Amino acid sequence: MKQNYVGRNINRSIHLYRRHFKLLPKLIWAFNRIVFSCDIPYTAEIHPTVRWAHNGLGTVVNKNVCIGKDCLIMQGVTLGGSLGKKRSFQGKTISSPFIGEHTLIGAGAKVIGPVIIGNNVIVGAGAVVITDIPDNSIVAGIPAKVIRVATEEELAAY
Repeated sequence: MKQNYVGRNINRSIHLYRRHFKLLPKLIWAFNRIVFSCDIPYTAEIHPTVRWAHNGLGTVVNKNVCIGKDCLIMQGVTLGGSLGKKRSFQGKTISSPFIGEHTLIGAGAKVIGPVIIGNNVIVGAGAVVITDIPDNSIVAGIPAKVIRVATEEELAAY
């Protein structure tokens, strides 16, 4: 699927920031914040193939979030840290969500704290994720619970 305008802007700003340009990524971030009402920082680890539905409208992402490849993030999603809570994962200390590959996060979902969402996961619209989610799961609710474990073939349709 083709990248939208916000996706291209985010990829450009991350690329420039890693090349030690400081002003231009801040300007791109400010443009996205004003025009699309989304707060997606250039310091986050976001794979270039991540897609933002509806140009990321209303989406808020913590600066320490890590998002894997081929994810689809719908509008109004919050990927936030928690006040001082930290844990170790893959040799790193994380304080914000770690999103696996091929994950769909539904509209208005909230992922709070240093939680790990596995690969091939679907997070339902409006869900509030505060615990780790295993691979190949479909979660929904407040707080989010695994409602079904699906095969990779079933999840490929999404």
